[in-house]
Amino acid sequence: MTTCDLVRPHDLSPSDIGQWRDMIRATPDFRSPLLSPEFAQTVAAVRDDVWVAIYRRNGQMMGFLPHHRRPGGMARPVGAPFSDYTALISIPDPGITITEALSLARIDRFQVIGLIDPYGVFGEIDGDSDNACGIDLTQPLDHIPHKHAKNINRLRRRLEEHHGEVRFITPDRSPDHFELMLHLKREQARTTGLHDFLAPVWVDKLMRQLFAAPPEGLRGQMLTLTAGGKGIIFHYGVRLGNVMHPWISSFDPAYSAFSPGQVFLSGCADALKSDGVSYYDLSTGEQHYKKAFGNTHRVVAHGQVYGHTSGGRYAARTAAWAQGITQSLPPRLSDITSRLNRRLEQICALELDTPARLKGIWQAARAMPQRLKSTEGR
Repeated sequence: MTTCDLVRPHDLSPSDIGQWRDMIRATPDFRSPLLSPEFAQTVAAVRDDVWVAIYRRNGQMMGFLPHHRRPGGMARPVGAPFSDYTALISIPDPGITITEALSLARIDRFQVIGLIDPYGVFGEIDGDSDNACGIDLTQPLDHIPHKHAKNINRLRRRLEEHHGEVRFITPDRSPDHFELMLHLKREQARTTGLHDFLAPVWVDKLMRQLFAAPPEGLRGQMLTLTAGGKGIIFHYGVRLGNVMHPWISSFDPAYSAFSPGQVFLSGCADALKSDGVSYYDLSTGEQHYKKAFGNTHRVVAHGQVYGHTSGGRYAARTAAWAQGITQSLPPRLSDITSRLNRRLEQICALELDTPARLKGIWQAARAMPQRLKSTEGR
């Protein structure tokens, strides 16, 4: 008999945490800091809707599903939209389907972001596929084409000629650099019409608590590229053990002519390795640079899965109906509708009250022409 207990992250027993970590060690696909018990506990410190579904069969531990429980039977991966990966962390071949798991946890609808599913628990899901990239620092880093590497070296020399020596700082513990990193990212969101994902109170608390965390265990870590001692590009995210997962990439637009992102990713390996990082997880996204600089690639999926409940069946039918309408639209309008739906989902994941959501939706609608124009110009 399979059972499910719903537990607050800070109520996990030492045995629960130990078995969760054992599952991660046994299955390298689960190695992301975002799938750790420490991440669930850290997010729970800034949000009150975090739960862990613990599955057992005949008293034997099978797996864990950390999530946010939202009104209306909705759930999202813990930390969404910063949870770039979704998984039911489990023993090998747990013998449970996600439909079963959600039903036992009384979840009607579950958002999937970057599905990690080594044991086929989720099966085939309706949604979008995406490419997740990373830099495996234990492997040779000779994957950048020679012509591209020469061009980057030329850009780096020009940057040094104009602004001084280029070097990396990691971990960068400078409070000034931290504040600058946040400011630059929020300015980028404002000028491009993106939703300001750093504005919600819980997000700001999460970023700051992680940055202030001690160097052991899960913590926020910043990697900075400087020119002449001035920070010009920053990566910030979470680190646990030898795996780092950056969330935020921000740079000073005054240095755009030198393509600082390319200079950063082509030269960061030595700094990361010297700091004990063996895997730098660039995750998913549309940025072409991830494919160019990553030496590991895997296909992941985004979408929705449903519990075998009356609410879940209704949500699945409604989603299928909406998807059918979207697909029947002319290609251009269908693409706009899909993009708007993704934007709305991100806003709902970030903003926890109705006024903030309505404000975000209004701003998204106002910015849509600007976003569409920028896409056409690429």
